Amino acid sequence: MSYIFSFHSPVEAFFGFGSIEKIKELMAPFRTIGIVSGRTSLDATGMRAFLEAELAGKQLHFFSEVEENPSINTIIRGGTFMRSARCEAVIAVGGGSPLDAAKSIAVFAANNDSFYELLAKKDMPNKPLPVLAVPTTCGTGSEMNAYSIITDAEKTDKINFTKPCMFPKWAVLDPGLLKTLNERTLLATVFDAFTHSMEGLISLRANPFSDMCAMTSMELILATLSAAEDLKDDRALANFMYASSLAGTVILHTGTTLLHSLGYYLTNNKKIHHGTANAMLIPCFMEMLREKGVQKFGVIPSLFEKHGFDLDFWLERLGAESLSSVLSMEEKSVMAAYALGKPNMKSTPFEADADYVVRKLV
Repeated sequence: MSYIFSFHSPVEAFFGFGSIEKIKELMAPFRTIGIVSGRTSLDATGMRAFLEAELAGKQLHFFSEVEENPSINTIIRGGTFMRSARCEAVIAVGGGSPLDAAKSIAVFAANNDSFYELLAKKDMPNKPLPVLAVPTTCGTGSEMNAYSIITDAEKTDKINFTKPCMFPKWAVLDPGLLKTLNERTLLATVFDAFTHSMEGLISLRANPFSDMCAMTSMELILATLSAAEDLKDDRALANFMYASSLAGTVILHTGTTLLHSLGYYLTNNKKIHHGTANAMLIPCFMEMLREKGVQKFGVIPSLFEKHGFDLDFWLERLGAESLSSVLSMEEKSVMAAYALGKPNMKSTPFEADADYVVRKLV
């Protein structure tokens, strides 16, 4: 790990139960506001009624068409919708998909180039609309970074559409919004956050700041899962929300590694929830780290032991299947080749070929 490093986290974040009350103040300067969400989260969490009441008198334009793993087409349509409505700011409500989508939609609301034309540019010709991110899950930490993972449906691939100007301006982190999640969705997003921090810790791009955030995040998740009788009590939800945001800050600095690119294949081709896919990969990835002699790996099993964390128990509770039950040998080969070709390998602290990865996908 280098002791010559830089770090930054430019998002102004407001944390705590009831912090959604801050939205009215933050949106005060804007008259016309776009709301980006999935198809159900606004109503399930009560956020639609809340926003209509708190922002009464403003023009609200709802784009509630973001699917899980948002596509390029959805981003373009959302940007066109916001531009036509002359929106001045965007509120993103939901899990990682709406938050990631909103960051890209805010770009296309101000720029009329094609997706790949803008992807190729170092920065955007016109600044994106300011984004207020309101997560209703505790997995991606998207509210704390500039990443926007978009699916190219034609290529069956995930693209990280990210530019320096794409950070949300604000984030409102209200753990009360997690109460409507069912247990499996809650656990899937918690495991997503855990893998962000685990991968960030061992990443070649790690630094002392990201390590501090990663360790705190992992400790909170493991301790809370192991000790909580009720995963939805206020303390547990606050811990999960905070750990997720810390993990989002971690990957801002470190990126993700081979585990995530393997997980993308499972999501793209097997339609497995991103967090669940990552959870399924934890055992084999930890074995890779152990076999390859990655220096920081020892911290992870030590944390499991410290908190009495039984990974197999939680994978079963999540409903995660074994890799061999969902992948044929031929699919494992395709998956390994796909993952090794993704940019995530640049942050992975070991070298591997496809044969090695396939042997570990059990």
